[in-house]
Amino acid sequence: MKLGTKNRSLTKSVLLVSNAGLLLALAVIGLVMDQAFKEKTLHIVKERLESYAEALLPEIEVIEGQFVFPEQLPSPRMNQPGSGMYAEILSLNEHWRSPSLIGQNLPKVMHVAVNQRRFEAPLVYQDERLFRLSQGVEIEVDALSEPVTIIITEHAGRFYDELWEFEETLLTWLIGVSLFLLGMQWLIMIWAVKPLKQLTKDLTQLEKGDSLIFSEHYPVELLGLTSSVNRLIANERIHLERQRKTLGDLAHSLKTPLAVIQSELGNQESDKKVIQQQLNHMDEIVAYQLKKAAVAGHRTFSVGVPVIDVLDKIIQTLQKIHKSKGIKVKTQVAPGAVFFGEKGDLLELLGNLLENAFKWCDQHIAVTVKTLFVEGRKRTGIKITIADDGPGIPESQRLQLLQRGVRGDEKVMGHGIGLSIVADIVDSYQGNIYIGDDDVLLGALFKITLPP
Repeated sequence: MKLGTKNRSLTKSVLLVSNAGLLLALAVIGLVMDQAFKEKTLHIVKERLESYAEALLPEIEVIEGQFVFPEQLPSPRMNQPGSGMYAEILSLNEHWRSPSLIGQNLPKVMHVAVNQRRFEAPLVYQDERLFRLSQGVEIEVDALSEPVTIIITEHAGRFYDELWEFEETLLTWLIGVSLFLLGMQWLIMIWAVKPLKQLTKDLTQLEKGDSLIFSEHYPVELLGLTSSVNRLIANERIHLERQRKTLGDLAHSLKTPLAVIQSELGNQESDKKVIQQQLNHMDEIVAYQLKKAAVAGHRTFSVGVPVIDVLDKIIQTLQKIHKSKGIKVKTQVAPGAVFFGEKGDLLELLGNLLENAFKWCDQHIAVTVKTLFVEGRKRTGIKITIADDGPGIPESQRLQLLQRGVRGDEKVMGHGIGLSIVADIVDSYQGNIYIGDDDVLLGALFKITLPP
């Protein structure tokens, strides 16, 4: 990691991108609305000038071969000099102008082909903007047709004044809406990241030791994270406590053998047999504690271990050891059954249970593994059932067998820690264990449930 590298703020990044997008969208909307208003207004102007041209056409008369131009004009402004609304009629030989053109200087007019229409917007002339519509028509004179062009011109100053007023109003509203939406985005972002800030605060308290676990008062989107971290913290504390307990038990268990050996070594005639006995005892203690410490426990982010692979290897090994008994094992494993934890835990769990089943059964063992689904969890748990046709376990001894050093039959070799290790593993995965009688094989029945 490079020194001086500054981490980006998620809040600022999201706000920067969203605000930029919002402002861009509002700018585009403003431009589109302005252009639409301008085009619509120009279309209205064009339609108005067209209506004036169409109103002038019936007023044009031909008397004794001469054009008589209208006296009744379609707009009163055409009779007022300098009003800004002007009309012209251009024939081959004559050029008529409305009274409003008195004293006015307009761009030169041009003929337009018959049935053709030309709209110029804006037409800039002497620093003034004008609208001009030229319409080509045909007038019958003595059974002949003569082309005539009707020209309607209007000053565009008022149009652009109204357009500027609209743009000013539109800009004011867009700025107001933008400020409102930007403020809303800031408030929404502050509200949205509040749980993240609370999560950071809880993590700080967790590091200081002020809090032992996350609360459940988080949004649904964060519950998966906090629940996983809570399970991780709980599991690590269980592991730490188990390690402390194992080390304490080991130290306490070795004190007596060490004291005996030290006492014997202090004698001039030490008894080697006694020393060897104590060494063997220490070896058993260490083996027991190592086996106990091997219980790795639940891992929140572990990769799934296929149950069928581990189960087959254990059964094959035990069948070789107990080959003389001719034991038949019936297995039913759900497709895709996966154990999410340490592979060593699964080996210890199945190994100890199957070892007891092989040791006590007559000829038959049944193993069933099912997949356990829990709503709201992406991964699955498992249910393991192991039954045999042996003598079974008396109800009064079932809970005692899960304790350290307790054996079902004192005459049978062993340390009496196999089922206690199974109980520790099941407990570390927040599971449960049930011991009963099997209805089919009529022997001992072990049911293990390990949730996801």
